[in-house]
Amino acid sequence: MGSCVPTQQLADNEKLLYKIKLRGVEENDLNRIIALYQQRPNRKVLGATPYLSIYYFGKKFYNPKKIEQRLVQKRAEMDQRIKRAGTDTSRIDRLLQKREKKVSRITKHLEEGNSIMLIGEPPVIYDSLKAQATLQQIHNYLNSKGYFKHAASFSTETQNKKLTLNYNIQENVPYTYSQVNYNIKDKAVAAIIDSTRAEALVKVNQHYDEELLVKERDRIELLLKNLGYYQFKKQYIVADVDTSFEPNQVRLQITINNDNDTIPHQLFRLGKVYFKADANLERFGLERDTVLFNRNYYLAYNHRISPRIIDKKIALRPGQRYSLRRTSITNRLLTNLDMFRFLSINYQVDTLNPALLTAYINANPSRRFQETTEAGLSYSANLPGPFGNLRLTARNIFGGAELFEVGVRGGLEGQFALNGRRDNAQRPGSVYTTELGANMAVIFPQFLMPFNTNRLFVRYSPRTRVNLNYTYIDRQEFTRTNQQTTFDYIWQISNQLQHVFTPFDISINSTNNIDPGFSQRLINARPEQNREVPTTYEKSFASSFISSMNYTRVYNTNNYNHTLDATFTRFFIEESGLLGSLAFRGKDSISLNNDYLKVFKYYRFNTDFRRYFKLAHTTFLVSRLNIGLARAFDKNDYLPYDRYYYAGGGTSVRAFRPRRLGPGSYFPISRDSLGRLELEADGVTYRRDIQSEQQGELLLEGNLEYRFNLFSFVNGAVFLDAGNVWMLTKDPARPGSQFEFKDFWKEFAVGTGFGLRFDFTFLIARIDLSAKVYDPSLPLGKRFVLDKTAIFKTDNYYNMAFNLGIGYPF
Repeated sequence: MGSCVPTQQLADNEKLLYKIKLRGVEENDLNRIIALYQQRPNRKVLGATPYLSIYYFGKKFYNPKKIEQRLVQKRAEMDQRIKRAGTDTSRIDRLLQKREKKVSRITKHLEEGNSIMLIGEPPVIYDSLKAQATLQQIHNYLNSKGYFKHAASFSTETQNKKLTLNYNIQENVPYTYSQVNYNIKDKAVAAIIDSTRAEALVKVNQHYDEELLVKERDRIELLLKNLGYYQFKKQYIVADVDTSFEPNQVRLQITINNDNDTIPHQLFRLGKVYFKADANLERFGLERDTVLFNRNYYLAYNHRISPRIIDKKIALRPGQRYSLRRTSITNRLLTNLDMFRFLSINYQVDTLNPALLTAYINANPSRRFQETTEAGLSYSANLPGPFGNLRLTARNIFGGAELFEVGVRGGLEGQFALNGRRDNAQRPGSVYTTELGANMAVIFPQFLMPFNTNRLFVRYSPRTRVNLNYTYIDRQEFTRTNQQTTFDYIWQISNQLQHVFTPFDISINSTNNIDPGFSQRLINARPEQNREVPTTYEKSFASSFISSMNYTRVYNTNNYNHTLDATFTRFFIEESGLLGSLAFRGKDSISLNNDYLKVFKYYRFNTDFRRYFKLAHTTFLVSRLNIGLARAFDKNDYLPYDRYYYAGGGTSVRAFRPRRLGPGSYFPISRDSLGRLELEADGVTYRRDIQSEQQGELLLEGNLEYRFNLFSFVNGAVFLDAGNVWMLTKDPARPGSQFEFKDFWKEFAVGTGFGLRFDFTFLIARIDLSAKVYDPSLPLGKRFVLDKTAIFKTDNYYNMAFNLGIGYPF
């Protein structure tokens, strides 16, 4: 259907806008100019226009007369129902709303076509007037960037009703500033501007740029509003440009006018500050109780939250100069308390002293108790896995704006069966893993410390979180419990940057009910030369006591739906063993309830960097680099099971099974119940063990994903993943697993694929189909496996992977 470009249905005087060529743009931003196009060609795939073909295909079933008849019938039907409603106004209102929805839906089909046509795209018919309008926009843009002597024109070429539109641009030399002068009538304002000349965005010898001029006006306005000039507006700032002096240069004069020619700008200070904690409540005949604390007034019918706590979140004080920055900080700090569902800060000029402002902070309290439920579906090991959680939040439990949270969660996750294979020797059976958990947390709106540091962090929303967590995992191989207590200090520099320091993270892990078959598999994985020595992986399942401290820094300039040109970085570092060594005097294990708990000592770090390049309105190129390292302080020791790194799965190298990639070039060989190596049906090739997880101490991973809109709420993605894990210490049971600098670059697994993202606004559902390109576990010379995927050879199952998830992979 998309193998050609359909033009047969065009009228004689119509031409399909097939392509736009832009020539001569060297110094300017190409994408900014492309964004000026009044018309854009239909989207193409390999030179064809499939969306246009879909539109014409749907048009074959489009009958506007029939839709018009249905519209008339629906209106008449709804009018009759409204008439029968008589004087029942509430029912009439409901019927009117219903009629509006039904009529709007039918009208949309009449105007835009049926559902198939909506998936496709109508033909873009060349319009010379829009081409001329685009050219004018290009002229305006180049002039705004200082290219006053540019030349621009357009021409067209037509072949078989397919038109190519050519825009030809000659930029020539841009104009620069020869002088930047200021004319400021208010001497106080002139002194401020003069003292901040180094921060000015417009300087001598720079290219003329209207966009920078606008930003300079914004900078001056913000500067003055932060220094007390409450009523200052950027309309007072006028930029005059003169090109009549030096060739290819401009003289710029920035004039800052007064509101009145003879009266300078008024500098305002704060007179009084009022905080109203229940602005949405008005009780007839009752006055709010007023508390004066730290020179601010706190009003409420019932002071449920201590004014002392709220006062720490308010950066406004009588006598201060008015500051827009302090106003924004106050708004952010109060919002981060999560105690108020609505907040506003307003100022009024004092009627008795026109140089003073009265600040009114009005807040509407949030519900004291709140319930949050979540549900979703994952896909692993050929099975869909439902999961969900329930969280209850109680606000202000001790009267100090604390948050108390209780949550329970549960889920099922697909897992390859321990024993047996499904329907043939190649495909494993699948079973479910059950995970249940509960947690309880209290969040305090300040740092809980033996010494006072809150005044140093007051503008960074300091919080302390005490969390108790219990997790129960029931797998076919074993059951595992985790009891964890954490004590976190959280502070937020801005909406984009957050820090978390955890001085105490204590957990007790126990592994029970180990399946005999799994135990035998662990024994079989031991080195042939020494069957008595457990592998690192086997030892990591030992019951353990982990005491660690860690620090996390998260910087994110994106939004929830990932629609911005943005950067994300996450840095994490952890140390374990210091607290345990002090508490247990350096012992390697302790006794608890007739069980010996291994005391782990290790260090660990991880950095995750992501860059979101916005290429067009709904088109992004996303790159990611994920690096992690974990190692015991004693090189002969090992790590807890969940402190190793694993690769493969829906947010890693997607063509490889979750936690089954690597380490290095190691090829895991399947063994039978007697420990004998298993062969494939050919009797020569060893069978791959895809049941055992493969841990590593070093993680190197990179992803590249191109995201674009297909139609409506359905987006597509093409991706390339590469990565692996390695051991830093020698593991005799897994040859090829150790990191070697001279060979590691040959051991990156590579996968590629295509995915769909369904954007339902409240959540994004993700489907990815991926294929292995390079498998480092195979011998050199045989690692390229793209030609062996299920697409090309249906009997090879393990080179393809299907992942289903919620949200973006990164």
